[in-house]
Amino acid sequence: MHIKRFKGSDVKETMGMVKNEFGDDALILSTRKIRGGVVEIVAAVDYDLEGTAKVDIKGRSDEAVLEEGASLERELAELREFLWMVLAQGMGAFGEVFLKLEQEMIKNGIDKRLAKKILIHTFRTISKDKAMDMAYLKSFVKKRLISNIEVKDPLKDRAVISFVGPVGSGKTTTIAKLAALHAIRGKRRIALITMDTYRIGAPEQLRIYGRIMGVPVEVASTPRDVSRVIDRHRDKELILIDTPGWSRQNTSYMKELKNLAMMNDAIRFNLVLGSDTKDEALYECVRGFKGLPVDSLTFTKLDESKVYGSIVNVTLIARKPIAYFTDGQRVPEDIECASKEKLSVIFMPS
Repeated sequence: MHIKRFKGSDVKETMGMVKNEFGDDALILSTRKIRGGVVEIVAAVDYDLEGTAKVDIKGRSDEAVLEEGASLERELAELREFLWMVLAQGMGAFGEVFLKLEQEMIKNGIDKRLAKKILIHTFRTISKDKAMDMAYLKSFVKKRLISNIEVKDPLKDRAVISFVGPVGSGKTTTIAKLAALHAIRGKRRIALITMDTYRIGAPEQLRIYGRIMGVPVEVASTPRDVSRVIDRHRDKELILIDTPGWSRQNTSYMKELKNLAMMNDAIRFNLVLGSDTKDEALYECVRGFKGLPVDSLTFTKLDESKVYGSIVNVTLIARKPIAYFTDGQRVPEDIECASKEKLSVIFMPS
């Protein structure tokens, strides 16, 4: 669904602009006169369904395409129902507030389709008088977003966690921060394993951290090696596994990780993603790890991002809880467990 403002010298001219761009299927959200006698019309048309139907269907089953099409149809039907409700009740100002809040959500990085879906739910749920209260609306929307996101700490109890993710997402530094927190501050028995034998100096980087913290670091080239190392460290409370960075070109990477998951079902996987990464690259990464039993997410580089809507978008697509946030290079200071309070701070400022 695409919403746009049109301005002209009179109603006839402005409606002509709406028709020229949107055609006869346009829905008029509001019409008003503004300064200088200019007529402003806010109109909408369901372009998104047509555009999305052509995206990313290559290689997917007919069932998957049909399922997505049916989902889009349901969303579109819900949006049409809402818009007609607005028109029937003569609440043009409703559309104005809807548009303003939608634009603010998109400015903060929220995917426009998700923004529309959340706002439709909001305006259909709250009372008419609350619909004009922008402060109340922002608070309501923020709570709605956060309620759909789970948080967890996978290292709270005994655990074997493999950190996976794209090249440059910050897996090694994240592991070092967590190891320092739990080994030095928490006084827990920890072992570190690295499978990253591709990057020059990667094992040595982790060994340096290990020496500083008094934590053993082992190199394992294959899933079978990893299982052997885990078996040797049965006395440890936590075992953290570093892996090479994922890229589309490295076809053997995902195969190795799947073999690791099948070989040892005690291993859980945390997907590490940079919050400064563009949405499409994050979506591609989530799709790339779809065949792996990912248990939780970590978002790094919050200090390098200006907006955090991508965290909402990706978390809801992945349908996994968030475990950690990192916001700098200091070890171990610049990491924290995800919490509803933190989410409230970083999503959509009041």
